[in-house]
Amino acid sequence: MTTWLTLQEAAKHLKMGKSTIYKLAREGNIPAHKYGRIWRFDTAELDEWMKAGKDVSNTPSQTSGETNEALSGINEVKVVKNEA
Repeated sequence: MTTWLTLQEAAKHLKMGKSTIYKLAREGNIPAHKYGRIWRFDTAELDEWMKAGKDVSNTPSQTSGETNEALSGINEVKVVKNEA
């Protein structure tokens, strides 16, 4: 099952600032999915992105077609709130 994070939770998970995560998501430099005006982040995709050590300046932007294709297999969305 996919675990989805909010922008704030993703920033905390990656130990980065919210504005940095938002900018990376807008530019398509971090794995992110936008539902209307709301960004969501898959923890597995974020972890894979970090492990790969992606250079954000060389990461291609994700097209809306790719986003729709990625979302087509989603049957359930679980938002997890980290309480540290």
